[in-house]
Amino acid sequence: MYIIKKTSDKIVSIKDKAWESANVAEVNIRNWDGFEKAPKMEARLLYSDFGIHVQMVTDENPLRATAREQNGQICKDSCMEFFVRPNENDPRYLNIEINPFGTIYLGLRTSRYDCVYPEKGRDYLEVQSYVDNEKWILQYVIPFEFIKEIFGDYTKTMYGNLYKCGDETESPHLASYYPVVWEKPDFHRPECFGEFVLE
Repeated sequence: MYIIKKTSDKIVSIKDKAWESANVAEVNIRNWDGFEKAPKMEARLLYSDFGIHVQMVTDENPLRATAREQNGQICKDSCMEFFVRPNENDPRYLNIEINPFGTIYLGLRTSRYDCVYPEKGRDYLEVQSYVDNEKWILQYVIPFEFIKEIFGDYTKTMYGNLYKCGDETESPHLASYYPVVWEKPDFHRPECFGEFVLE
């Protein structure tokens, strides 16, 4: 179970001190043979009255970034992902994938085989992507207003998973926070989602 702690203010900066209080999720489970070389990735989640704040960090090097169009083939690039079902009474989940350009894939699904694309984009989620010689830091926010618009409301217990992937990177990799028990590579297994609980 990952506990999402509350912060008093909306986080606007990658260097905001509020991140120091967040629990760290190490995205280091290699679920399938052939993908053992995943780079290190950590995620931190907090929530405020505004929404759920997400920060992800990886030491992947070199990075691959080619997709610039929203809802394109983000997973082929260096990619950090968060799938979240914010209302435990609703089977749908948000499928959020972002590359180093800050290009976003934002889908609403119940499985791999269905997808609706909300009209919101990277500006609405306030995506920030920072790359230097040592790391890539990604930050964004999922506004509760947006969640309520789609799901009616959110629940204290949410379900989801955090992922690191890069299908066409120098070292293709797939890693997750919660284990994905499935015979072949597939992150779209909501039955394998774990708990994310608002403190």
